Amino acid sequence: MKSFEKWETEEVERTFEIIQEDDSELMQNWLNFQTSFSEKKLERVKELSERHKKMANYWSEEDIKVFFIVPIIDLVEFYVPNRYRTFMEASLKVELMDKDQKMQTLKGRVEMVVATGKQRPQTPFFFLNEYKPHVKSQSDPQGQLLIAMLAAQSKNTKLNIPIYGLYTIGQNWFFVVLEQKKYVLSRQFDATKAEDLSQILNMLQFVKEHIERLTQIK
Repeated sequence: MKSFEKWETEEVERTFEIIQEDDSELMQNWLNFQTSFSEKKLERVKELSERHKKMANYWSEEDIKVFFIVPIIDLVEFYVPNRYRTFMEASLKVELMDKDQKMQTLKGRVEMVVATGKQRPQTPFFFLNEYKPHVKSQSDPQGQLLIAMLAAQSKNTKLNIPIYGLYTIGQNWFFVVLEQKKYVLSRQFDATKAEDLSQILNMLQFVKEHIERLTQIK
């Protein structure tokens, strides 16, 4: 058994035979999604972007989480009572068959997951991982995210839905969508740029609406 933080991208690909593709309809729909936000939220986005622009090179991992990432996530409000909510520092554990038909125990803690459940995540839909400042990052955030998404996929077999996620390295955000054995990585978004940050917010809203539809299924 190996924790999520020990997995690297190539190892995940080889162990579970998943393939990275350059693009997909799912990713294009995600990237192209547009919605409208209140003036209050747009002003808050601008404030956060300016703050991050000034402080990105100085913030610690916890600083980035508390003063930037969580406020951005909170603007989208991933919470509906008795349906789903955001879990921070959540633990997941599943058994998953590898390419050699051997059961692997996947276990670890994820920075953030949006899932059904009140006390513990039940059905995961969306992950956010890492928060590490760029100059101090020595791990593989993409690999860590992918293994967590595979764990979520195994818990969602009845729904058979794509899993969405993102990871951050300093000011840079990367979105990932996993469907069956294929995943697509978005371009890099610079959260210190207002235009990129607005698109980040749109993509988060896309995920919220996706979760809204799924949790309304009887």
